[in-house]
Amino acid sequence: MTQPLVSILMLTYNGVQFVKPAIDSVLKQTYPNWELIVNDDGSTDGTWELAQTLASKDPRVKLHQNPQRLGIPKNRAAAYGHATGELICHLDGDDMLYPYSVQTMVDAAVKNPKSALFFSDHAWIDSAGNPFQYHANKPTESNLSNFGWRHFGMYRRTAYESTTGYNTNLISACEDGDLFMQIADKMLFMRVPEVLYKHRMHTNNTSNTNKKCGTCTERPICNFIKVWAKHAGYDPITFTPLKKEEAVEEK
Repeated sequence: MTQPLVSILMLTYNGVQFVKPAIDSVLKQTYPNWELIVNDDGSTDGTWELAQTLASKDPRVKLHQNPQRLGIPKNRAAAYGHATGELICHLDGDDMLYPYSVQTMVDAAVKNPKSALFFSDHAWIDSAGNPFQYHANKPTESNLSNFGWRHFGMYRRTAYESTTGYNTNLISACEDGDLFMQIADKMLFMRVPEVLYKHRMHTNNTSNTNKKCGTCTERPICNFIKVWAKHAGYDPITFTPLKKEEAVEEK
């Protein structure tokens, strides 16, 4: 298939000031065969109502609202449950895509059928949407101690099904990196060297509230840490370097 269906997962919760540019950036995609799954986690600030208005412009925008607050990991799993695409990607409800972003990623997926996971470079934008810095993600590498979630990420449904899925046991919003590490540990992945994602920096970024791995109490259940530690030569529980003989046994 040269135009596989792409499911774009967007989680929303009380982000009314950002949801319109996020959804509009999908409506402007040059690639036509997409569905946008907006999964709202019980917004009370008008996000849900605004999303309904925006969705009326295009039937490819599909809205769902959880009957009770789930938190980001479970909300991500709920969004995936509504997706039907062969290719899956994430667009946070406060970020944006360039018009050619989905087409560029699909081209890479079609040309590289043996790769399961793709990620691009990105721009950081301020709260007004102005880019202030560009970031080139590290290229494909075998040592996953330097890996993790990468914007703009896209993966095959078959890749997701080879994992345990989103880690809904987590409280921290690290389910995306957890999934990426599961896929990258088993399958081929590649960097698409184009700036395709606008990552908005503001005071309410979820990444600001996530605990750092070294102090996080969720390490025993985190797949990201399990894979990272294996490649970094660390004990995933104590977060300390293994002795040389222990590292050999781990490999």
